[in-house]
Amino acid sequence: MFKTARYIFTLILLGTAVFVQAQQDTTLTKEVEVTKAYKPTLSDANKLNSMPTIDETEHQKPTFNYNINSKPVFSTFSVNPLKAAIVETSKNEDNGYGLVRAGLGTTFRPYGEVFFNNQNSRNSLFGIHAMHLSSFDDIELEGGNKVDAPFMKNEVDLFVKHLVQDNVLSVNLDFKHDAFNYYGYPLTAVPDPLLEDGQTINYFDTKQSFAKGGINIGLKNPTAEYDDATIGFDFTYHYFGTKTDQREHYASFVLDVQQPMVTGVGLLEGGILYTQASDIFLQADSTTGNRSQIIIHAKPAWFVGDETANITLGVNTWFVMVSDEDTEAKISPNIRANWAPVPELINLYAGIDGDYVSNYYSKIAYENPFVDPEHDVMNSFQKFRFYGGFDGKFSKKTNFKISAEYAIIDNQPFYYLSEALYLDPAYNPALSIVDNTFDVLYGNMNRLKLNAEIFHASSDNVDLTASVNYYNYQTEEQTFAYPSNFTLPKENTEAWNMPTWDANLNIGYKVNDQLSLSADIFLMGERKALIINDDTFNGNGVRIDKNNLETAFDLNVKGNYQITNQFSVFAQLNNFGFQKYQRWFGYPVQSFNMLAGISYSF
Repeated sequence: MFKTARYIFTLILLGTAVFVQAQQDTTLTKEVEVTKAYKPTLSDANKLNSMPTIDETEHQKPTFNYNINSKPVFSTFSVNPLKAAIVETSKNEDNGYGLVRAGLGTTFRPYGEVFFNNQNSRNSLFGIHAMHLSSFDDIELEGGNKVDAPFMKNEVDLFVKHLVQDNVLSVNLDFKHDAFNYYGYPLTAVPDPLLEDGQTINYFDTKQSFAKGGINIGLKNPTAEYDDATIGFDFTYHYFGTKTDQREHYASFVLDVQQPMVTGVGLLEGGILYTQASDIFLQADSTTGNRSQIIIHAKPAWFVGDETANITLGVNTWFVMVSDEDTEAKISPNIRANWAPVPELINLYAGIDGDYVSNYYSKIAYENPFVDPEHDVMNSFQKFRFYGGFDGKFSKKTNFKISAEYAIIDNQPFYYLSEALYLDPAYNPALSIVDNTFDVLYGNMNRLKLNAEIFHASSDNVDLTASVNYYNYQTEEQTFAYPSNFTLPKENTEAWNMPTWDANLNIGYKVNDQLSLSADIFLMGERKALIINDDTFNGNGVRIDKNNLETAFDLNVKGNYQITNQFSVFAQLNNFGFQKYQRWFGYPVQSFNMLAGISYSF
């Protein structure tokens, strides 16, 4: 079955290549303006997108958001991708060719970043982005030990966009490299055996690195209306590797078709996902080996209505083949209704859908880099998601969004730490040692999420964005991959490591033509963390240790001063609240640090 599916996947790719070649027209003279073709920044769906921003005092020729990402990694689950209404603020800009930034921070924190794009071609756009940021700081743990906590981030991205009739064909190549230490340990001082050179008890003080290189090819019509006939596709492949010798191949192909009918519009999204991970601990038979999965999905739907009022009726289906599990099929509804009682000012929406989530290796590794590097996480299934809300504008300068959703999820993965006695004759009595990498348990969960967002530009010099989310979880009994045959009763379960609320506030202020300032405030409510002590070897059973992670507060302040039309200097104060909150249980973040440098645009 796996061989057959691979052949099908290959034929789809070959067919796509022929289709793209057939669509090319070298005599095309029509101009298409690709606005903001490249934004090298992490997307944050918690914030309002496509909003007007104040002009930077620095002469910013390229249309890049080049701020250093200082946002801490907070919650691990997806946020609602719905956007508020768009405020139109487009204007003609001299985009130039690029920008170079370099700086140095406290605790020897070198930083460098380069952007380049070329929009001189009539039908093509080309760009490059490269970045390096590292730190060699140490951190004091909750138990009093001061440990090395270095990290390094390197990124290289290359993109090409080419006009193919009314469509834009895009090709993106990227490579990223992240290096860090497993430096954490919860609650108490680090036990002496873990401080010995070359210890092999767990991963404490072990170096880890992630390397990921890939390609993305896509075709879409950005100007198509809701009732136009269109066809587009998206293909992604990446190769992922770790210092601890895990490897992953990931390939995904998605085809989107939109076809007007006698009544309404027919929609179809179909695709295939293939992943293979090696040198992981397989839960099915407790051995180390390879795990492959193929997920084929089809999402047909029917759209009827217009831009003022419409409804979409469809189903989402998945056919799942995993190498060490039984083949299965999943289905969920896909229904959404939209109504704009006052077009472009307010929009109401409601719907029911679901999602099958592939917890492939690199997804989990980036979600929680301190998970056991041999992890093998089962997929989860969001059977139903009931959602609704409204978004719009209070005025030309104020956008808002209010929404609610209720999701019913099977096999939700949660992270916890394991503890066991260290049986070595050199230590009497035996020490109890906690692993400093996370294991995974599973449980069904219902999650309520309430969200509110607002953007306001009070003048040409000030803007403000605020977002707040509230979460309520209902958990069922939870099962462990290890220790085997152990179930956590419902009364002892929590949504481990998930916050009860989170919020952020972003403020930008242009003091004058040369100086601009901004501040980012991030807050996250209390979380519950879990340690499981497995003492079944001595006949004492399994002990559950619940822990509270306090509210996290992070304040970052940035400033930019324009010296000339091309040169400027910048400074950034990170974690200005001086709080050593824990990113993950036992892993506090770096406290207050600074970064400053110079930039040159050309």
